[in-house]
Amino acid sequence: MQINLKNHRANIFEKNPYDEKKVSIVFVPGAGMDHRIISMFDLEDLYEEYNILGIDLPGHGYTSGPIVDSIRDHTNFCIDVFKEINIKDPIVIGHSWGGLVALDLSTEFQNGMTICMNIAYPFLVGDMLLDYAKGNLDQAVEFLMKYGIYKFPKTEIKTKGFGTMGSGFYGRSKGQIKSPYGTKVVEDDPEREIKLYPLKRLFNQSEKEISSIDLKSCNVFRLTDEQISNLENIKYIFSEKDKLARFNPDNVLLKNVDHEKDIIHLEDVGHFPYFEDKELISKTLVKLIKS
Repeated sequence: MQINLKNHRANIFEKNPYDEKKVSIVFVPGAGMDHRIISMFDLEDLYEEYNILGIDLPGHGYTSGPIVDSIRDHTNFCIDVFKEINIKDPIVIGHSWGGLVALDLSTEFQNGMTICMNIAYPFLVGDMLLDYAKGNLDQAVEFLMKYGIYKFPKTEIKTKGFGTMGSGFYGRSKGQIKSPYGTKVVEDDPEREIKLYPLKRLFNQSEKEISSIDLKSCNVFRLTDEQISNLENIKYIFSEKDKLARFNPDNVLLKNVDHEKDIIHLEDVGHFPYFEDKELISKTLVKLIKS
């Protein structure tokens, strides 16, 4: 659905027909990604009771309007969307950078539950990745793939329109690959590019530097001590093999958290569990939401 806000025309993807009477599950994608993250989950067991929605934040996917450059600005955008379509007490699921947006949103809006997947706090992004994100999105994405992926899914993920949207692979042969965001040379393993395309296609942004802006906002995002003390009904999902957002049991966010009840550890997956093991993360979310 498309929603006209004061400064944006917001794109909200509905996995199932939106019903105002149902509780909404809202996915907030990671840096530079869009609503198509929902396609990486199997949540049919929730369709009867919940709306499943994917939100395109400003500069991402099909949302048009001014680009914003802070976590709080994205939080305010989400609140505007929720108020416009009368979403109350949503379950907000954020991945990576989107998890920071979801976390901040929980301090400003009454969420029924907040699920933060694969986040760090503070979430510090290195200069190399920031440089890649600003100059060549394909190189930035390749960095994320190199350090974020532990394994390929057992079953190949089928996608439509190979090489037509977002960053990624635009041919099946070796050599230089061109995309809207830069070029790179694939010499060693072109089949790897094909396998990675279902994940790389999610990096769909309206301006070249969106990923850079998102990642920079990670570095400066902080909650106050009072906000951290008042966090409630937050669930955290960490991946055993995640090199980008490692679990730290002593993290300040987790000081008032029931580690047995509110923290879930996924075995044998990295930073993108919905790509590496769709069944595992889908079952985990369904169980968590229905509990």
